[in-house]
Amino acid sequence: MAGGRGTRMRNNKKMLLEIDGKPVLYRIIDLLQQMGFRVNICISKNTEFLSDTGEVKIIAGMGNYSEDLKHSLHSCSVPALVLPADVIFSRNLLEKFIELSGSVSKEIATLKVNGELSGISIFFKRPENKELSYTNIEISDNSFFNLNHPEDYIKAREYFKQ
Repeated sequence: MAGGRGTRMRNNKKMLLEIDGKPVLYRIIDLLQQMGFRVNICISKNTEFLSDTGEVKIIAGMGNYSEDLKHSLHSCSVPALVLPADVIFSRNLLEKFIELSGSVSKEIATLKVNGELSGISIFFKRPENKELSYTNIEISDNSFFNLNHPEDYIKAREYFKQ
């Protein structure tokens, strides 16, 4: 999901900020492709600059997160892993979440990292006209950063410089 305005970060291109020499979005795309996922990116008028992002499917959204999420999920098969384009994390964290979600009996598994919702979810069913049941999977991990504020970017750059 890459349709936001980046208001809190004061940068609508925050997913193109570099971590260890590579834009955040391309780190995510590369990781997912290495793990065998097909990658779709839902953009909005706020992020039309991402319409040529290489060999990924672009889904045109309207800028309303919940509607764009539903639209995106109807454009792919389930289960579907949904990630924001402005989060930074290790492969180990994502693999652990995917592994733990395998035993979930709900329709959605959401990842909480260090007590905070991450925006990362696995949908086992497409949302239709009803709310889906969900469960949170809590993982403690220092490799997760959500780029909401400039300080988050500074911390992520320091962590991944190691």
